[in-house]
Amino acid sequence: MSESALKAFDLLFHLSRSGSSSLARLSRDTGWDKATALRYLTAMEKRGVVERRDGDWTLGLTLVELASRVPVTENVANRAKPILEELARGTGESANLSAYAGNDVMYVAKADGGRALRLRINPGDRLPLYCSAAGKSILSRLPAAIRAQYISEAKLAPVAPKTITDPVRLSDEIDETIRRGWAMDDEELEPGLVCYGMPLELPRYGFAGAVSVSGPSGRMHQAREEILAALRWAIDALLTELGGFHDDANTPIFGPGRGGFRSNDWHRPGSEVYE
Repeated sequence: MSESALKAFDLLFHLSRSGSSSLARLSRDTGWDKATALRYLTAMEKRGVVERRDGDWTLGLTLVELASRVPVTENVANRAKPILEELARGTGESANLSAYAGNDVMYVAKADGGRALRLRINPGDRLPLYCSAAGKSILSRLPAAIRAQYISEAKLAPVAPKTITDPVRLSDEIDETIRRGWAMDDEELEPGLVCYGMPLELPRYGFAGAVSVSGPSGRMHQAREEILAALRWAIDALLTELGGFHDDANTPIFGPGRGGFRSNDWHRPGSEVYE
């Protein structure tokens, strides 16, 4: 591989670790002079491989398109789809599988529960880490130093009236997520929409992400424990199917035929309990 290609990859890997970076920081961390770094970044920007956002450099959407064509990504999404579909049927809400993508969470697979009000995202769409349950789940599994750096440097812009924009409050929220093992987006992304998420790690595939369920706030708050039970089952099923980190003490098995939930028993779309 040519020296030029290696330098380009060095920049991409640096951005993948930092999420976003100013030119000055890139130059300092890589040891390159600013002119050289800017020349490579500008060339990659023309292809959409990197992007400039608010003066900083970050990975570009072209990489999402390329990643979607990688067989490993497709394999994970395809093998996860039946489990997501069962999760959506059981809860009656939207179920999503997402992956860690720099300062964002990228959705790679979804299944709808048939409800009119739902999180309207599609595979390949990205959302900020700080205001989504999937993103908070991912943040809860990052090394403490990287998590602290993200919280201190991220631009916590209000996406909805209830978006958490205070770094101290966000840090407390992630600490609580670590303690309880699940994350919540309480109308922080869209008014009236609540989402619960749990982290998912699949080392065999180099995958770090989350599984989440989203729906209208009234139903989601009322059925929280049942939805969390269903999420635990989905995480366990995905770990069994695809292989990954598995803490048996904290991840009980909830699932069809295993003495856990039966989807038609604890949620019946249209019943007065959840409407």
